[in-house]
Amino acid sequence: MLRKAMEVLQLFTPKRKEIGVTEAAELLRRPKSTTSRWLSAMEEAGFLDRDADSGRYRVSMRVAAVGEMARQATSLQRRARPALERLTAATGETSNLVVLVGREAVNIEAVESPHPVMHMGSVGRRFPPHASAAGKSLLAWAPEEEVLASVGTPLARLTPATITSMERLLEELAGVRERGYAVNWRELEEHLVAVGAPVRNHRGEVVAAVSISAPVSRMNRETLPEVGRHVVEAARALSADLGWRG
Repeated sequence: MLRKAMEVLQLFTPKRKEIGVTEAAELLRRPKSTTSRWLSAMEEAGFLDRDADSGRYRVSMRVAAVGEMARQATSLQRRARPALERLTAATGETSNLVVLVGREAVNIEAVESPHPVMHMGSVGRRFPPHASAAGKSLLAWAPEEEVLASVGTPLARLTPATITSMERLLEELAGVRERGYAVNWRELEEHLVAVGAPVRNHRGEVVAAVSISAPVSRMNRETLPEVGRHVVEAARALSADLGWRG
């Protein structure tokens, strides 16, 4: 039952806060009757709440509270928070901590920009690594075969600027290694710019990425090296805290 519960809970995302039985059954590729039983059982156990009017389910406050406790207690997020706060203070933009999970980059911590117009750093947000600065930072130092396995093919086009050629992506990752930071210029969202850098553990392995994200209206290409310097400094500070001495 625990495995089934995890399958259901993983359906919920920042963009899919509620779900109906039919939609859940399609996503799980399970019969509607089976899915309905699972959701009902999870509601009875306190994992889910059900809206009396729509019949749709959402994660319960009890689970949300446990998730918040786990987020605060997790070593990487806890250690990253000061570096992210300093990065946001230095750049004025939203800072993020991102890890690679399968073929998705996942935002696991964020400090929001003080500007009234900002990019929201939603914790739990998932996105393709080939179209993001953090994702490119996570991929750049991996062997080519791991890159291929991590992005899959074809590469999804999310905006006109998204890299969709594997050859072009590998060239981009070589540039990331040379600069020390990655740039996403309107590749994930039309209005979004981001800069990311790798975080290493005590063995020198890239385990996460630090990035800032901002509206394109507040960024220009001439300032990218200066922003990149701040992002690299934040990533190196966190890496040093994790024991990296490179």
